[in-house]
Amino acid sequence: MSLFNEETLMYLKKSFSKTDFSEDSFNKLLEWLSESPKWSTIRVNKNLVGDLSKSLKDIENFLQGSFESINKLISAENSRYLVPRCNQLTLIDECIFYESSKKINEDKIRMLEKFAIIDVKCAQAIFRGADIFIPGVISLSLNAKANDLVSIFADLKGKCLRGSDASEYFLKNKEYLKFIGNGWSLFDRDDFYKKEHIKNGIGIKIKELSNGTYIPSFINLNQKNYYPQNLPSMLCARILDPKPGQFILDMCAAPGGKTTHIAELISNKGRIIAFDKIPSKIQKMKELCVQFGATSVECYVQDASKIDFNVYEPESFDRVLVDSPCSALGQRPLIFNKVDPNQLKSYINYQKMILENAVKLLKPGGYLVFSTCTITLEENEEQVSWLLNRYKFLKLIDQSPYQIAESSGLKCRGLTNTQLKLLQRFQPNFDSNIQERDINVLNDTNGFFISKFTKEL
Repeated sequence: MSLFNEETLMYLKKSFSKTDFSEDSFNKLLEWLSESPKWSTIRVNKNLVGDLSKSLKDIENFLQGSFESINKLISAENSRYLVPRCNQLTLIDECIFYESSKKINEDKIRMLEKFAIIDVKCAQAIFRGADIFIPGVISLSLNAKANDLVSIFADLKGKCLRGSDASEYFLKNKEYLKFIGNGWSLFDRDDFYKKEHIKNGIGIKIKELSNGTYIPSFINLNQKNYYPQNLPSMLCARILDPKPGQFILDMCAAPGGKTTHIAELISNKGRIIAFDKIPSKIQKMKELCVQFGATSVECYVQDASKIDFNVYEPESFDRVLVDSPCSALGQRPLIFNKVDPNQLKSYINYQKMILENAVKLLKPGGYLVFSTCTITLEENEEQVSWLLNRYKFLKLIDQSPYQIAESSGLKCRGLTNTQLKLLQRFQPNFDSNIQERDINVLNDTNGFFISKFTKEL
């Protein structure tokens, strides 16, 4: 089954055909999006962890303990996972990364006789190092008991009824199910759906992913000192180049990873305003800021597209980050996204409204970073072109030393080749002449886009 419905796939093909992106490259991009990154990245909270060498040891101990536990559980299989090596990224020393680990003596993950059905979002979380919580288990085989191994499938149609028989649903809907991996059910089937006292907690512990790897759950990691975060997201705060004493705005801040990172980079010596329009997200952000010691952050319920300039004075912020709402098509592995073309188009005007406000709030000489976690031309390069055409005093600037993406901007009306090279697209350069890509933590990331502007004096 395709990653998208047919209408959306045709829309994306037509969009990419406007660039110098070949059809072969487009198909390779889809294949790349369907695969999980080989590396996990964790950000160290510099506000609370003074010795970064100690943090490396902490993560090593976390991995050692996690893999010792899983290896004990599979010891009878005459197989084990190697404990991955931990490394600190030289360019961003608060970033610790490690490669996912595969089993020794096992080539293929086999499907089992009992099944669990989960939704697509839950499936994507598993590939980022999560077990399955009880509410995420939509359906189990009728004969599933506590400690049974079950094969886990993502329901691409989203039609599976909660509490139904997973085995029956599997037989009738094989072509709409995606194999995710295997895990241990921690309860009898009836306890998931009939016992009132079991509501939360882990329901299925992951044993192995469909690609043969295991990623330990970060729930056992120190939640104050470490924050699982994708590398391009870490780069956004670095590229913004915040300085102590500055007035900084994060316009679309939830869940707060980039906001707390900015606070760390300025050692809380400044003032950071963080917006999100959903009250529950702001509440969680406030809790994260307390947890991370981000005392320089003020969180407000505010739609970034509707700014009251009597409250927030124009040209008052030294730095503005717009990690914009988007179609999020860069998430990997992309299992299935039911977004339709009208939904894709809806992001474009909303982004423009936010960007217009961002430009008004930015001081002359200040920096604006605009980023998304999607791949579409309309939400990325075309927005940059629109901004530069609308605001002649805006200038695209170099993101060095953090200009590390394998690909620059895609060909777009209104942008010169020089300007395209100032943009970062985190995706493989499929049209390059390189026969064998050196896959590493810098280029095997989620799909992402970053641009940086200054408002000329």
